[in-house]
Amino acid sequence: MAQKPSIMNYKQDEKGLYLVANKKFINWMDVHTFCHSCMDPLTFDNEFDASYCASCNEWREERCSDISCEYCENRPKRPLDPRK
Repeated sequence: MAQKPSIMNYKQDEKGLYLVANKKFINWMDVHTFCHSCMDPLTFDNEFDASYCASCNEWREERCSDISCEYCENRPKRPLDPRK
């Protein structure tokens, strides 16, 4: 009888801790680069120096406390909102 391939063999040669989300293996060291809500990869916005989830249309980094910060000052409420 033929043996079915096991999903456990997918990372057989790689040791480490992985998270399985959306049918993908995510190395534990890379989990911070994925959205905590939908587990899609985060995008980095150079203009506002912050990460966001395009699927959720939400920033994943808070604004800083500096009221004169050039990055946070004009940041839209949602990352995919029209830019000024």
